[in-house]
Amino acid sequence: MINEGELVFLYKDEKRNYLIKIQGGRLHTDLGYLELKDIVGKEFGQKIDTNLKHSFYILRPYLHEMVMKVKRKTQILYPKDIGIILTRAHIFPGARVIESGGGSGALTTALANFVRPGGKVYSYDRNEEFLENAKKNIEKYGLSEYVEFKLREVTDSYDESEVDFVMIDIGSQWDLIDAAYKALKGGARLATICPTFEQLTKTVFALEEKGFINIDSIEVFIRNILVRRGKTRPEQHMPSHTGWLVFASKIFKEAISNPPTPQDVLPL
Repeated sequence: MINEGELVFLYKDEKRNYLIKIQGGRLHTDLGYLELKDIVGKEFGQKIDTNLKHSFYILRPYLHEMVMKVKRKTQILYPKDIGIILTRAHIFPGARVIESGGGSGALTTALANFVRPGGKVYSYDRNEEFLENAKKNIEKYGLSEYVEFKLREVTDSYDESEVDFVMIDIGSQWDLIDAAYKALKGGARLATICPTFEQLTKTVFALEEKGFINIDSIEVFIRNILVRRGKTRPEQHMPSHTGWLVFASKIFKEAISNPPTPQDVLPL
């Protein structure tokens, strides 16, 4: 049974779908309006009609929609990239993770969903407007107790240590590699996203120099398929380049047997 204050996904079709919290009032659409109070007491999977008798279906909210429907003040990390991050990082119930450059809170939403109930996401951003917007998105999704927002520009170190994962999403990723190294547990992973080749190469060589191994750089594509009788084909438009994801694992510096030589390292 759906209660007041619960998050629901109202679905009519691929263009008319809404992620809302049930708090009374009306939802206006081009097919008429919905009285949201009428959803209270219904079950997921049932329908509700607009005043013009068009049906919307009441579905459980899922993480993809939560990520895509954050109120945006910045560019966001997309589900295609977030999914890879979640599987290549060490994210589990109870994990402690750091993200630098929380933006609009898309990745924060996914991280908080997976570290609960005993974990915490420490989300750093130097822009107060972005941080407050991300905080409101997280509050809407009921994940506030799993996220600690910090209005601070990190330079040398984070407030936390012995964390399970660090995500860096700023323009000069290499500036925070030392801070990430100090914060991570031994063997734990760092990830970052690089929009340009110049950022990618500089970041990878900096990681090699600073005490990280198992460095992997990838780009993720996803393509939807239009399934139609007798004319199934791929969609003509698809989200293409968002950035190159870089993953690396921390090892203790005394464990480095063959440190890179100067001629192997790109000057920073």
